[in-house]
Amino acid sequence: MKINHIIIYLFLLLGTACTSTNAGHSHEDGEHSHEDQHAHETDSHDHDEEEEEGLVELNSTQLRKIQLRFGKIEQKNLKSMLKVNGQMELPPQNQADVSALAPGRITKIHVKPGQFVKRGTVLASLQNPDFIEWQQAYLETKGELMFLEKELARQRDLVQKEIAAQKQLDKVESSHAVASARLKGLASKLETVGLPIPEDATATFTAYNTLASPITGYVREIKINTGSYVSTEQELFEIVDNHHLHIDLTVFEKDIPYISEGQKLLFSLQSNPKEVMEAEVFAIGKALDEELRAIKVHAEMVSDKPTVLPGMYVEARIILEDQSVPSLPEEAITVDKGLRYIFVKDHVDGDHVAFRKVQVIPGAEDFGYVEVNPLEDLTDDTQIVIAGAYFLMAESKKGEEGGGHSHSH
Repeated sequence: MKINHIIIYLFLLLGTACTSTNAGHSHEDGEHSHEDQHAHETDSHDHDEEEEEGLVELNSTQLRKIQLRFGKIEQKNLKSMLKVNGQMELPPQNQADVSALAPGRITKIHVKPGQFVKRGTVLASLQNPDFIEWQQAYLETKGELMFLEKELARQRDLVQKEIAAQKQLDKVESSHAVASARLKGLASKLETVGLPIPEDATATFTAYNTLASPITGYVREIKINTGSYVSTEQELFEIVDNHHLHIDLTVFEKDIPYISEGQKLLFSLQSNPKEVMEAEVFAIGKALDEELRAIKVHAEMVSDKPTVLPGMYVEARIILEDQSVPSLPEEAITVDKGLRYIFVKDHVDGDHVAFRKVQVIPGAEDFGYVEVNPLEDLTDDTQIVIAGAYFLMAESKKGEEGGGHSHSH
């Protein structure tokens, strides 16, 4: 009887233990189920955050204010080129210094600096009282010559009739030749300075003449004022014809073997380095500058540019081989923690435009462009920010500090 009680007691203990174990397992399973659901929700939230990470959103007002501009990757030759410097020059026949052919006082200036003038255009009027004396001398000499011509005919007749001596005829012939030469000289003098040649005593004498442009071009400089007294040695105007403007480049001795006629080159003015223009080598100097150890290479612009003037300094790149690389303007590339990034248009959401940051590996740099190799594939129609990228980088940094993407209102 005692043994039976013990057995029943052991069964009760085992049953209680099993119930406790099952209840424990049931409680733990419930906890795991709750944790798994929480983890799933957290993963989903992190996934959404990943999708938003690196995006910067701007509204239309912000886009206007920062003057954001889009562009695309361009193919440019930034590697296989020879860097040279030079200056814009004109051939001697396409520039003229205008001086007075006779001294006098400037009474009027008819042109302004920068004005276009044709050959023969009056530049200034000049006064000189001596002009009247020259015209008077011409008429007097002309009258004297008329008398000597008659006297010469009379003396020849007398000598033929042996009434007068040959010596008298020789004297008249000499006087006639001198007067004739003087008349021609005075006529040339009047024509040279632009004065009218008087026909007879009824002609009106003038003390004024004009200075005319010898070529068609632009008035580059006026070096006188109204009322100035000028001499024949003084330069009064400078006229230039920019139509044949070309580039004189300095190429050092070691680079001469790489230069040939017909080569293409790119150049920009030092005063405006962002405007890149094209030219072509048309002549190579044959004389070496002993001091610089260099020669002059002449290149002609492909198209005329009104902003290009003689004397301007240029930076040029002579293209040795056509090796184009994907490139973007310098302003399109930003820096973050030592890495280079560009911003591309991701999507439009109502009044907001979202931009994505893309890392690039930079390469060669020249003429304000940088070779870029994006670390993700970009399609040909991908819109890249080429102006305003630094503002977008600053906005993305704000987003990082606040945790999450930047969404400006």
